[in-house]
Amino acid sequence: MAVPDEPPTDTITSYLLSTFSNVCRGRRFISTMAGAFPLPLSAREISDWLDAHPSPLPRRHVDEVVFALDAICLAEEEG
Repeated sequence: MAVPDEPPTDTITSYLLSTFSNVCRGRRFISTMAGAFPLPLSAREISDWLDAHPSPLPRRHVDEVVFALDAICLAEEEG
């Protein structure tokens, strides 16, 4: 199956997706004998990113979107 082109995004959506991607780089994992498993992102990972790259959006909006995207990604990982 061919990979479809990405749909066009507005500036805010692009910013939030990029922020989520970069915050995920600081994700913590738990390691067991069965392997390594991703932990949900915390406010600390978001804060670490935003301290270095201040957001033009209110923090509550950034948190809401990052946590929602993280929940979707973790749910897909489990299923």
